[in-house]
Amino acid sequence: MRKIAFFFLMALFTAMQVEAQEFRLGLTASPVISWFNTNGNDVDSDGPRLGFQYGLMVEPTLGGNERYALSTGLMINMVGGFLTAGDDSLVYNSTLRVQYVELPLAAKLRSNEINYVSYYGLFGITPGVNIKARYDLKDGNGDFIEDMNGDPIEDVNLRGDDLADKYNLFNLSLTLGAGAEYSITETTTITAGLTFQNGFVNVYKSSLTDEAI
Repeated sequence: MRKIAFFFLMALFTAMQVEAQEFRLGLTASPVISWFNTNGNDVDSDGPRLGFQYGLMVEPTLGGNERYALSTGLMINMVGGFLTAGDDSLVYNSTLRVQYVELPLAAKLRSNEINYVSYYGLFGITPGVNIKARYDLKDGNGDFIEDMNGDPIEDVNLRGDDLADKYNLFNLSLTLGAGAEYSITETTTITAGLTFQNGFVNVYKSSLTDEAI
């Protein structure tokens, strides 16, 4: 399964000068809507899950021109999704909660500023390392399914060594975004925008299907 995420970005940037190279340093926090795109025949995506992202962003300018910048930083991305599998006799509903440390690498193009507002677009990739992957498994009535020991399958670590279901350590996503920046002082701006991430790699393999998904 590939992870797909949609962000609403809110950031506060401060322009700084270090050793004659201009860059912007900022804090960001954004709600996230994420879901899984399945490749197997027996497991289907069952809708998006609301998550959250926060972190530090750095935007050094390219060639001394503020209209062109590299957008990078360090992000904590808390996402997930819902999956369903089974037939008429038994339905499995899974809730996945995953967390990444991400290092976005994107080219950012800004328009000229008009009335304190400039617009931007960005394009790049976002590599990420999974630091948490847990899931619940319920039946069609919303009750937890029990394992062989009679314990409910709840908050299970998908990175455990003894599980058939596995969540991969690394992810790589295509990143696209657009938004606007408003200058509140000569050195500080507020940014709002939308960002879309589409995962390139399969991040989760389920034992419920014969295919790698």
